[in-house]
Amino acid sequence: MSMSERIRCLVKRHPKSRQQIASDLYISTDCLGNYITGRRCPDAAMVRKMAIYFQVSADYILCVTPTLEENFALPSVEQEQSLLKVFRSMSPIQREVFLHSGYGIINYASFQHVLPIINSPAASKS
Repeated sequence: MSMSERIRCLVKRHPKSRQQIASDLYISTDCLGNYITGRRCPDAAMVRKMAIYFQVSADYILCVTPTLEENFALPSVEQEQSLLKVFRSMSPIQREVFLHSGYGIINYASFQHVLPIINSPAASKS
């Protein structure tokens, strides 16, 4: 199934009209129609908006994941607070590594982004 077919299915199964979906995504109905027909591909920001709006993963929209993940949901406030507590307990070096690792995972599909080398005190002594 192509990206346009997946977007078409998501729009079709959504309870709102195409006009309302386009309005909610801050795009024109023509633009949404172009995504559905495959005449135009959404950029990364729009894929993210669609994933949040339709409650699916961006990987599903981008055809990385073969099936629709019905159980995809945004993290709860409690989960976010727990992650923030873990992040705050890290040292500055651990935070930097953590943030760069996550950034690398997000950009993994493009294979274009090269992560900078993190200079740690241990690495600078050698």
